[in-house]
Amino acid sequence: MRTFLSALLALLSLVVTAGGLASAWIDGNLVQESGFVALAAPLADDADFQAALSDSLVKEVTGNTGLPERLDSFVEPLIRDAAGAVTGSPGYSAAWTETLRLSHAFTFARAPEPSEPAPAVLTLDLGPVVRLVAESLGGGLGLDIPLPSDTTIDIGSIERGGVLSGVAEAVQAWKLYLAGAGILALLALVIAQRRGTTLALLGLGVAGIGVVGLLARIWVPGNAARAPGSGTSAIADVFVTGLAERAGADLAASSMPVVVGGVLALVIGVVGQLAFGRRRRAQPTAQP
Repeated sequence: MRTFLSALLALLSLVVTAGGLASAWIDGNLVQESGFVALAAPLADDADFQAALSDSLVKEVTGNTGLPERLDSFVEPLIRDAAGAVTGSPGYSAAWTETLRLSHAFTFARAPEPSEPAPAVLTLDLGPVVRLVAESLGGGLGLDIPLPSDTTIDIGSIERGGVLSGVAEAVQAWKLYLAGAGILALLALVIAQRRGTTLALLGLGVAGIGVVGLLARIWVPGNAARAPGSGTSAIADVFVTGLAERAGADLAASSMPVVVGGVLALVIGVVGQLAFGRRRRAQPTAQP
């Protein structure tokens, strides 16, 4: 009975540990604005993303120049040149950072009412970068280029009911999850008849969780490419692909200490069990 109860507690501990570690990463890198900005900021320097961004900016600004349609063929090359030059301008980095902050705020905004459309999984707001292009173009033409009324790009969609907001609230309790996992593991060790073996199995399980995290470098980008809503626009696809690649790489890097910790617990458990078992066998049997 003790062995069964210890095994059950150890299994529950590993499940809660996996959930706690995943929640900690999601909270730190997606829910928290600073983590999301740090994760996505390097995409601004990606050549494919810059090309998709330039195309998107041309479409956003062309329809809002306020000029007659017969001049579109004359103005569009100027807009394209201005959009291409923006990615190398001094204000580009700050504009992209502000874009990410606005996008994060849109993405984790309140849950919609039942009569409202389903929210996007991610809403990318290009407003700050569009403004930079409009200012650059307007200065070159001597015109005041009005900004588009809507500069957002929705990526995917989720069901109504605040699913994303609910997930965001749930993952913020990751410290409690990990504390609970530690308590469950400690109870499993206290109840176990072979504590060294139990510790080794717990370490093996933790190492396995870490290995799954290491594989995130492969499966996160692959699943992102097949996610609902992909293919909505070129910039959306490039952004999601780049963000997924960075997320997978960061998850893999964060999982390495988990693997090391699990292997260390495994070794300690095996050594402890061997030493304890040898000492028990060495004790003389009491004579009647």
